Amino acid sequence: MLDQFSNYNNWANSLLLETLLANSISLPESCVSLFSHIINAQMIWVARINGTQPKVSVWQLHDLDTCSILLKESIHSLSQIELPGGSDSPVITYRTSAGEPYQTSVADILMHVFNHGTYHRAQIAKEMKSNHLSPVNTDYIQFVRVKNASYGM
Repeated sequence: MLDQFSNYNNWANSLLLETLLANSISLPESCVSLFSHIINAQMIWVARINGTQPKVSVWQLHDLDTCSILLKESIHSLSQIELPGGSDSPVITYRTSAGEPYQTSVADILMHVFNHGTYHRAQIAKEMKSNHLSPVNTDYIQFVRVKNASYGM
């Protein structure tokens, strides 16, 4: 199931980026800030899982071109993580951005990453509506419909 959520997360972020780029002239900075945060969080969690130092900070602001590059990198990095099933998920030790130590299973981290993205994509949709822009539908069910349609289901 984590594979499915990973595919959904990548689809939704890619679709949202396309929409942000198409509306870049009239896009409020809050949308770019939130999208940067989504990508930064993915990059940070992947670094933690891999035991490396993240190259971005949590609320670091990027332009949309940089977001595009980082999104591709994070999609690739997420695809390299073996998505565990059941209770066999390895537990990693890491420190939060505030320096607090924790131990969490990779499966729980990945569920957090995917859920976190959904939360902030909804915030971006609200910001777009508030600024008279049409947000894109990144709901999970839309992903399933598109996926099923492309397979002729």
